[in-house]
Amino acid sequence: MNSTATAARLRDYFLSDPLMATAVAAALFALATTPLAFAILGRLSWFKARRGRVMQRPEFSSIVCAMLLVMGIPAIFMALVVKSQHFDEDRYEFDPNKTWSVLEQGRGYHTVKEADEAVKREATRLAEVRKNLVESVKKLDESMLALRAVAGTSPAVAQAIPTVLQRLAKIHESIGLDGPQQLMDFTAPPVAIAAIPASSPSQGPVANLAPAPALVAPAAVTGLTKAQVDAELAAVPEPQRPLAAMLPLSDLPAEWTVGKLGDRHLESFNADNLFEKIDGRAESFLQYNVKGMAYANLHPTGDESNELQVYIFEMSDPLKALGKYGSEKSDDAKPLTIGSEGYTAAGSTLFYSGRYYTQIVSTTDDPKFSAFAVELAKRIAEKQKPDASGLAPAEDPSKAQSTPDSLFALLPSGSGRATPKYAAQDVFGYSFLSDVFMADYQEGGITWQGFLRPYKDAKEAQAVFDKYVEGAKRDEAEVKTIDAEGADRMIVSSNIGLVDVLFLKGNVVGGANGATETKPAEAFARAFVKSLPKTVPAIATGP
Repeated sequence: MNSTATAARLRDYFLSDPLMATAVAAALFALATTPLAFAILGRLSWFKARRGRVMQRPEFSSIVCAMLLVMGIPAIFMALVVKSQHFDEDRYEFDPNKTWSVLEQGRGYHTVKEADEAVKREATRLAEVRKNLVESVKKLDESMLALRAVAGTSPAVAQAIPTVLQRLAKIHESIGLDGPQQLMDFTAPPVAIAAIPASSPSQGPVANLAPAPALVAPAAVTGLTKAQVDAELAAVPEPQRPLAAMLPLSDLPAEWTVGKLGDRHLESFNADNLFEKIDGRAESFLQYNVKGMAYANLHPTGDESNELQVYIFEMSDPLKALGKYGSEKSDDAKPLTIGSEGYTAAGSTLFYSGRYYTQIVSTTDDPKFSAFAVELAKRIAEKQKPDASGLAPAEDPSKAQSTPDSLFALLPSGSGRATPKYAAQDVFGYSFLSDVFMADYQEGGITWQGFLRPYKDAKEAQAVFDKYVEGAKRDEAEVKTIDAEGADRMIVSSNIGLVDVLFLKGNVVGGANGATETKPAEAFARAFVKSLPKTVPAIATGP
């Protein structure tokens, strides 16, 4: 078996470069025959040299040295050939400004598994670098927020700060961080700031919101009256009016006040003008089919130095809301049971409920702000309940649809399952694969991602399955069809040391992606497809 393999490798080498293979064979022949030639010539007295009138045989050591010198010629040639096969072709193209990847740093990895482990270590290092960068930008945010109070009394600062925030927004966009000041609207400087007495910068807003009797006997609750709320909502465009009605503008604790936004207390935006409020981040919401957004802020009564900023985004469907929520959720967030899912971080509260994604951003990590943010979130989530399920009417079973929770529940438990998540688009690098539910799995030192995607019918699922197979073959992967109980079709695709096991069952495409070994991934996919029902209700993906 070994001789056959060796012969095959020699044949492949000759076919790949016949000229080089012929030269190597000649050099090897020269090396092998030189000692034999010296032995034969020595027997024939060929080395005898004339010394005057006498033929004398040279010393044996002289003959050996001469033989080694002759053998050095093919030996040096062979050494150059071997080194040329392993030398860096780009050795003269060094670029000191280029960041080399793990695989470009040398050929020190003997197996794909070693390279994969090195890539994982590099990914861990980059994640730590990104985390440190995010923390540094957060500290910069805290410093920038101090300028907000100054902007209220200094026209020069008010005019300069929008440019600074726009530049800072690009940094937030690059690292995927929602900065409080990035969400502020400083589109115009204050009017007649110099006319406001420096000793009472908050005199204007307070005069409109707090009647004189309140100084003696403050009411138990504050906020806008019903008439004020109705007047504010009447000015909101009809498509965003239900969204704006979810903002907590009335029945607030006495120590909290609704902030003023020019001559109003709320703002609303649609997909076309969302950039006016969150320039630099609007594109990321458009990718998740945002329909509109409503905004308001609340601050402690008599103190506008810090605030809670409330953003309620409406997506096209619950799936898109989940996708956007999941894309911004940090690893160190504290889970919170609210809406469909939520968490708290640095005094802020974020959650999604049905097709709504809500952010209550605190400009300070203060327990008082954090507790009130949670209370506001509960009020908003209560108003979002009617649309939270995303299900079709119960009286029409044929239109029943899956929810994110029901699809996550179909992913197998065990095998080190962790981190269930939803991917909205370009899953595994395929543009045709979107709205996929997945989880990470591990068995020993082997990892992979289990995934599931139900479609409206078997024909659509079949089309996606075929595109996946075609893409794998186009990438020169080794694709093998196997039989599996419960599956209409199942394939094993191997490429660059990674294994995908993909199955088709009715209207569902699923399997295991990115495993480092075939056996556990195939066993997982077989058990997975066997556990699924014949048909899984499709997911609502919106218009």
